[in-house]
Amino acid sequence: MIYNINCIEGMQQYIRNSSIDLIVTSPPYKEQDGFSWQLIKDIAQECYRVLKNNSICYINFGHLAGNKSRPFKVAMKFENVGFEWIDTITWIKNHYTPLQGNKRVNNLTEFIFQFAKGKNYKLDRLSIGIPYKDKSNIGRYSDKDLRCAGNIWHIPYETIQNKSQKLHKDRFPIGLPLNCIKLSNLKEGDIVLDPFAGSMTTGIACKELGMKFVGFEIDKNIFEKGREKLFEQSY
Repeated sequence: MIYNINCIEGMQQYIRNSSIDLIVTSPPYKEQDGFSWQLIKDIAQECYRVLKNNSICYINFGHLAGNKSRPFKVAMKFENVGFEWIDTITWIKNHYTPLQGNKRVNNLTEFIFQFAKGKNYKLDRLSIGIPYKDKSNIGRYSDKDLRCAGNIWHIPYETIQNKSQKLHKDRFPIGLPLNCIKLSNLKEGDIVLDPFAGSMTTGIACKELGMKFVGFEIDKNIFEKGREKLFEQSY
């Protein structure tokens, strides 16, 4: 189910307590895009309320040139409502907008904060594992040619040929929600929530993996484009 509505109102109206199996989302980073500390506080509380016990919540948040501490302050808001801060995953991107001047280096990364509600969650680390470079490790640590990929994720954006293919200026690539869903050890048919659904990338990942999806997007134009993209995907 997807809704063209403010996510706080929508979650309060449509989502029961402890009914969601996984949350994957990316709140607005900047004030001009809707960021406020009240929004972060409210969404953290709502995410904690609707998530099932012993389940995972992923919050993607990018850098700000003039406010490098904001991502971590956002993560602390989630920790403050009761989430356990499991890890900080660094997402390495394959492109960036080159900076001018001599005050900063180009930014190639964003953060994916990993939280848990409860302590009895189980990650499926090898679901997004990578092959051993040294094959002699096969059998020593695992009976498969796979090892945990760790908290550095190399996830490229899909190539786009024109602006019409870029449905949202701050979109993340489908590899990000795919990794989050696989790692979280879900069962087919489990429910994944994205409160800031944007171009419905999380929803498309859910379709690919056989999950149910609930998403909210307040911008009518982005919602319509995302819905069209979501429903043109086939199971």
